[in-house]
Amino acid sequence: MRAIAFYATLLLVVPFAAAQSTTPTWDGSQEKMCGLGTYHDGLDLAFKNATVGSGETLVTVQVLPSFQREYALILKRVDAQVKLLRVTFQDQLWSHLGPPLSDRKTRQQCLDLALAAKLDTVELSVPEDTTKQLWTAFGNVNLDGDTCSRQKGTCPLLTDGTSFIIQTNEGRLLRLSEIGDSKDIKSENAALLVWVHTLLRTANNSQPQ
Repeated sequence: MRAIAFYATLLLVVPFAAAQSTTPTWDGSQEKMCGLGTYHDGLDLAFKNATVGSGETLVTVQVLPSFQREYALILKRVDAQVKLLRVTFQDQLWSHLGPPLSDRKTRQQCLDLALAAKLDTVELSVPEDTTKQLWTAFGNVNLDGDTCSRQKGTCPLLTDGTSFIIQTNEGRLLRLSEIGDSKDIKSENAALLVWVHTLLRTANNSQPQ
């Protein structure tokens, strides 16, 4: 289980709010050792490296479960077409790096391990009109949401929940927590979470090309 706000299975089960906290810090640029921010930077590097040269990246959704392998769903523009790619770590990066403070890897050591990690990259057989609809729908979502999910006005620490990181082609970075059917926790951006669920269903119902 991760050290700050933590992620569950891909089944999108209802998370449990374990405690209250302020918004967690994700920036790893100032870390000297391998911390949570460096872990996220490693994910970014690995996913980008796995799809470099395969068209223009429109939007990337990283799916980060607690106990399973991390993966990303990426909408790419290739020539005039919009394609959906799935990139999956062969081994969970979090386990590969080791939880923060469990051993004393440096930030650079963890980034090197992330870049050396093996990933499976596949293009999914999604009809082009579906991928274009996904991209158009994303453009219609207001991306100005809260900085964290809310429970009675505070930011709960979530255990056994899935985290999503959305990266836009304009350089924006948004983070969402899966809240399932919980009625007392408000999503950072409910409309964006609905769009992410639609993307997940599309990918889950598609086969590799």
